[in-house]
Amino acid sequence: MPQCPHCQTPYEEGQRYCSKCGSFLLHPEQGDTFCPQCGVRVSPRQEFCHECDAPLKGDPAPLQAAGPGPEAEAPPPKAPEPSPAPAPPAGMPSWLIALLAGSGIVIIILLILLFTRGTSTPPTPAPAPKAAAPAPAPAAATDLKVQLQNVLSTLREAQLHKNIVQFMSVYSLTYPALKDKRANILKSWEYYDYTNLVFTVDKIQPIDPDNVLAWVTWYIDTRNRRTQELSSSTQTYQVRFAKEMGKWRIRSLEEVEE
Repeated sequence: MPQCPHCQTPYEEGQRYCSKCGSFLLHPEQGDTFCPQCGVRVSPRQEFCHECDAPLKGDPAPLQAAGPGPEAEAPPPKAPEPSPAPAPPAGMPSWLIALLAGSGIVIIILLILLFTRGTSTPPTPAPAPKAAAPAPAPAAATDLKVQLQNVLSTLREAQLHKNIVQFMSVYSLTYPALKDKRANILKSWEYYDYTNLVFTVDKIQPIDPDNVLAWVTWYIDTRNRRTQELSSSTQTYQVRFAKEMGKWRIRSLEEVEE
């Protein structure tokens, strides 16, 4: 008889979860995945832990901050200031003094032009434009999925605890054959206990602001109350949700053939 890989408790072939520690027993080839909240072994496809209802999907690590940019280039050296022209000796004629002063000014201008042309730096090329970062996923789609998961979590708790008031609260008042739905679930609870329920929301298709279609897969484990026999099944439904008085409720559902 196989044993639980987490606590080594024997279990029956086909059993989904360990009766002692609640560990997921199927798909061992996919490796061990454990709930970060309570530590039980779970399915890699689960979105919520079947023991403590902790979310199992983590958020990606934030991107690292970009490193420092290139160092600024050093400014070009300043042109040396021209030294003052020596004073002419006393007793020189005024025309000679004017000629020497004019010659000195011309020489200084030529030196400045030559120095400036020799030390000029080429223009710095403009930096290439950075690639645009990918746009984040719309927050509205994420919020919608969380809201629908909350409705399904309420339905799951009602099934596990056989709470008919909580069970009926997730269904719309316009759900087809609502009274038959209530009678059928009460009859089912007389013969079976739900030992575990796990769901995944596989796809969401909005219709308008108050109506949306979702494809939901349930992994169901039950125990026959008379024979104590365990059984497991998988069911996929196309569920139509409608917003009524600010809350999402199940308007209709149809089982999808796999």
